Amino acid sequence: MEENAVIDRIEEGRWAVLLVGPNERELIVPIEELPPEAKAGHWLRVRLEDNRLVHALIDREQTETVAARIQDKMALLRQRGRRLRPE
Repeated sequence: MEENAVIDRIEEGRWAVLLVGPNERELIVPIEELPPEAKAGHWLRVRLEDNRLVHALIDREQTETVAARIQDKMALLRQRGRRLRPE
């Protein structure tokens, strides 16, 4: 069964910390098990067997959707911050 996962972070340049599924359970895998262009913040479609990663594919559409949502929220926060600063 395939699940969604996000690469939360890369540690020591060797380990990828994935947050898998709706409960965002943590899974640590060697970066060699991920697609070569994968980096922190990328969303993946993963298949696990016995809690081990057996397949990972970058979900470019989900990655772009989430990145756009974050950019929109950051722009809104910057705009609010300008309105709150005393002139």
